[in-house]
Amino acid sequence: MLDGKSRVDEKFVEENMCPIGLASHLLGDKWIAIIIRDIALFNRRTFNDILNNNRENISSGSLSARLKLMRDLKLLEIGTSEQHAQKKPYYLTESGIAFVPILFKLAAWTATFRAPAQDIVSLTQPYLDEDADRMGWLLERLRTFNIHKSEEPEPLWWA
Repeated sequence: MLDGKSRVDEKFVEENMCPIGLASHLLGDKWIAIIIRDIALFNRRTFNDILNNNRENISSGSLSARLKLMRDLKLLEIGTSEQHAQKKPYYLTESGIAFVPILFKLAAWTATFRAPAQDIVSLTQPYLDEDADRMGWLLERLRTFNIHKSEEPEPLWWA
């Protein structure tokens, strides 16, 4: 994983790995997918929202490190808050938004072969059926909320 501490020549790695290996190298960390999920689907945009409201109990140190890594990978950007000068909301970039269909593919795999939380499986089911129109709608809404910032999503807007 690209982390700034590694002495691996990242340019060499990127140019010489297969696409699957490179994706695993860059994103092979459970927290990245969870953070993208929390921002995209649950509108958890601040450090404290993500820290205090995810089911997986990420630690503050892990969250801080992953948010920095995700900014370095250009999956996220930091915005500003009109309500509070110190509150820094996170927004998905186009690259982060493009990762959302992959999250649903992961969800489909676990829903088929494992036993994840059924309340979330039922929310994601319309997207697990590979409905391209529905996924296209979701990605466009994510662009409205994250890229254009022209609208604030309602809770569970996608369900």
